[in-house]
Parts: sequence; structure tokens; C-alpha cells
Amino acid sequence: MTICFVLFFPVVQLLDLFLQWDWSTYLADYGQPTCKYLRVNPATALVLLEKMKDSSRKNNVFAQFRKNERDKQKLLEGVAKQLRSLVHSQHS
Repeated sequence: MTICFVLFFPVVQLLDLFLQWDWSTYLADYGQPTCKYLRVNPATALVLLEKMKDSSRKNNVFAQFRKNERDKQKLLEGVAKQLRSLVHSQHS
């Protein structure tokens, strides 16, 4: 039972991050040994975030005309940019 929990813990943390939309905590605490989302890989989070961005663009052609949709897209872009920076710093 413990092995299953250890194997799925990264997935649980990733889901928790997306469901709570807790990017400020994730980005502020990333790399610290006591961070809340220790097992979330920024590259994995970035892939999922990019998929969300792509699907929201495809599904809603007129979203650009609504302010709240534009604000959401700007937020997604900002988080994606910070995640790209983390991924790049990992590979350097």
C-alpha cells in the first residue's frame, strides 16, 4: 500500500495544484525541501497548462471579446512563462 502511495503522490500533488489553482504557492516555494508541491515537476505542469490553453482557444473563438476570458488567458500565459523559466533553469 505504501509503494502505491509513493508512486501516485506526484499525480495527487499535480491534481491538487490544478484543482486549487495554487500557482502562487507553487512558484514561490519551488525548490524548497518543505514546499507543498514538492513532487510536481514544472515540465509536467507546463505540458498540462499548455494543453489547457490550447483547448480553451479552440473551444471558444469569441473569448477574446470578453474581459474575464482575456484575463484568464493572461494569467495562463504568465504562469506558463514562469514554468518555462523553471524548466530552463533545471536543464542549465
